[in-house]
Amino acid sequence: MNFKSMPSARLLASLFLISFLCCFSHFAQAQEEEPAAFVVADDYNLWYVNTEKDAAIFANMAYVRKMPSTNSALVDSIPMGTPIKFLDNAGYNPMQLRGMYLPWYKIAYKINNQQKTGYIWIGLVSLDKKVDPSTGNTFLYGIAWHNDEESYDWVEAKVFNKNQQLIAKAGFANYRGEQSYCTSELTESENLKDSKLIYNVIFSGEACGIPTTTFGFAWDGTNLNALPKISSVSDAGVYYYSEELEFPKKYTKGNQLIIKKMEEGEVIDDTKEELEYKIKKSEERYSWDGKKYHLIP
Repeated sequence: MNFKSMPSARLLASLFLISFLCCFSHFAQAQEEEPAAFVVADDYNLWYVNTEKDAAIFANMAYVRKMPSTNSALVDSIPMGTPIKFLDNAGYNPMQLRGMYLPWYKIAYKINNQQKTGYIWIGLVSLDKKVDPSTGNTFLYGIAWHNDEESYDWVEAKVFNKNQQLIAKAGFANYRGEQSYCTSELTESENLKDSKLIYNVIFSGEACGIPTTTFGFAWDGTNLNALPKISSVSDAGVYYYSEELEFPKKYTKGNQLIIKKMEEGEVIDDTKEELEYKIKKSEERYSWDGKKYHLIP
């Protein structure tokens, strides 16, 4: 063995130091770099994000990131019910989660009265929310997951008190199909026993042949009690089908009687200037016990 050809200890130390500094520099640079962020998502989604829209966290807990990626640095974990504001209309870096392919959005929110910003995957956010001015309760809903095999969204409606504490929730399956729009509304209790408000969650579309479906709940101050689902659809003035509920306030034949009125119309001759419809009407009757509806045979 030729010991003279071996590097000296000083040279070895220098080479080691240079190698270490290079590795450290690359490591530090990797730590500072964030994932690619500004891939704009062109897909329209049910959340219909805009800077004027109020929203809140729908999931049990939502992670806010420095940039729109799960590989980005975690900024905060914010709990269900936290109000947020969208800072722009653009979505970034769509990803698949809970059966839904959705983008990230930049949001503003408060923690301990401190204003903060970051990016959030939109599937963790409510689709819409309404506030009852008399109590300060917030009613909101969102999609918990999508079942691709059976093609439905599992939707949950939730109620929070003015301290952002969850006080009630109810879930249902919506077979969305081509529905591309959703909203919600708070209305009067319609004289329903033990009910303070009615909360309606509505899914609809922007073209003929796409049904509008309403999932209603009677709010008794503690629980969201499901009402009969109703739906309507029309097809370019050739056919229509509609359902509506009549409540005790509007109907006098029974105390706590809910009537689902159904109407189906089909054009007799579509060549005429003034269309005439062959109309069929029917109804279903339900009794209401303050918690549940029961079909009357």
